[in-house]
Amino acid sequence: MVLGNQSLDEKLRGVQYAFDMEMMVSLTGKERTEEEFAKLFFDAGFSSYHINPILGTRALIQVYP
Repeated sequence: MVLGNQSLDEKLRGVQYAFDMEMMVSLTGKERTEEEFAKLFFDAGFSSYHINPILGTRALIQVYP
């Protein structure tokens, strides 16, 4: 989930938070805003990106060289 994404259905928000907590606890993950993702991608040398929310609680993130 990208923080600040308002397209998430209220019924799925609790499920998303549970997934987020699982990722943070088991994989030392981090929640990020779209701006934080953009900085991460550009700092890593990518020229562009696109974030597509899918399946309600997930997002497909594409980065381009």
